[in-house]
Amino acid sequence: MKVVPVEQKSAAEHVRTQLIELIESRHFAVDDRLPSEAELAASFGVSRSVIREALHSLNALGLTKSYAGKGTFVAATRVQSHLLSGQYLPSQLNEVRRYLEVPAARLAAERRTQEDLDGLAELVAAFEDNDDPAERNKIDARFHIAIAQATGNPLFSRLVEDLRAVLQDQALAVSASPGRAAQARAEHRAIYEAIKDGDAEMAALAMRRHLQAVVATSAALSDS
Repeated sequence: MKVVPVEQKSAAEHVRTQLIELIESRHFAVDDRLPSEAELAASFGVSRSVIREALHSLNALGLTKSYAGKGTFVAATRVQSHLLSGQYLPSQLNEVRRYLEVPAARLAAERRTQEDLDGLAELVAAFEDNDDPAERNKIDARFHIAIAQATGNPLFSRLVEDLRAVLQDQALAVSASPGRAAQARAEHRAIYEAIKDGDAEMAALAMRRHLQAVVATSAALSDS
């Protein structure tokens, strides 16, 4: 297996890209077991945590599956339509999110109660403390639903809940993308702070920026 050692900066992204190329070129076939984390770390010249982050991303893309005590195995040799949630395209989902969740953030800043703020603060802290993409994705969903609930309009929370169910696959792929966790933590914090301060325009802007970052990550994954 020929790989190119990478610099530590953006290492997981480089590792992910090279592993995708190896899988799509059939260097690894379906059901093949990938080298262990330690072996991959030595080959790429990076830490095992970097390899682990890259493997999380491959799992989310549907290329591999990891089994405790057994390792990571190739599940497909091409990136699946992982960003197509049912019959909806990413562009359609993101358009709806923009017109639903940006106004929700604005209203949440105007109407939130102390109970709403306490709940949002707990979710922001939980998201910041969690390193597992699947768990972060669940917390992310709860955070966005909590913002909708803070509007005081039950239709917002119902619509966001339904949307998150449709978004599950896309959201997990984005959550597992290397480097995305740190960005999302900062974005969630900015949204929360604006809502806490009662700054409706800043809350809307922070949510808009957050959704734009999701779109950019989705596009990068689609181009992988």
